[in-house]
Amino acid sequence: MILCIPLEARVRTIIRASFIVAKRTSETRYSLSGDSFQMSEITSDQVLILPDDVDVSEGQAITDELRMQALPIESFITVSAEEALPNALGLLLRLAVADGRLTDEELLSIQPVLDGRAWRPDLAVQVGDVFSYNASLWRCLQAHTTQSDWLPDCTPALWRKVEVIHEDEVRVWQTGVDYIVGDEVAYPDATGDVYVCQQAHTSLSGWEPPAVPALWAVKGA
Repeated sequence: MILCIPLEARVRTIIRASFIVAKRTSETRYSLSGDSFQMSEITSDQVLILPDDVDVSEGQAITDELRMQALPIESFITVSAEEALPNALGLLLRLAVADGRLTDEELLSIQPVLDGRAWRPDLAVQVGDVFSYNASLWRCLQAHTTQSDWLPDCTPALWRKVEVIHEDEVRVWQTGVDYIVGDEVAYPDATGDVYVCQQAHTSLSGWEPPAVPALWAVKGA
């Protein structure tokens, strides 16, 4: 394979390699490696990958004809078994979670298997997708592309935390949780006052129990 690095519409550098392996690092960036080079965080317009039989030399103008002979970076992407397993599981989980066939308790029982599905920005996610974030699992409520300022624990309209509350466990109020009428929570911590939910809602910052009596009432008051 021939790897060309362009500069000002000309071939600046040529690297010949017996193989090229690509890995996507974001929606638009890749890492490339071969038997004689390694590159990271590049975009598709920063390199040209040509077959061995293309006649090209350094300093040559990069024409439309030359670009048409270039091979797409995506064709060199390889997926390891470790990467493929979480992706395959993710697709199956999406369908099962979206259809309501998997409970939170069942999801938590396979949490170690999902550690490779870590939430990060620039992911195209669908309803039912499950990702790990801050040592917890979160399931997607609306299809969207993740952003650095749309963290799962700060966007209850997009994500719901996967959790199981046992009867004898003190539940501490937190944001991003779907509460129903009759739910009981402690605030601000496990030793604080116990509040009873008066209206079903998804908790938000600023809706702490003492601040919204329409949603919460002190138990026994």
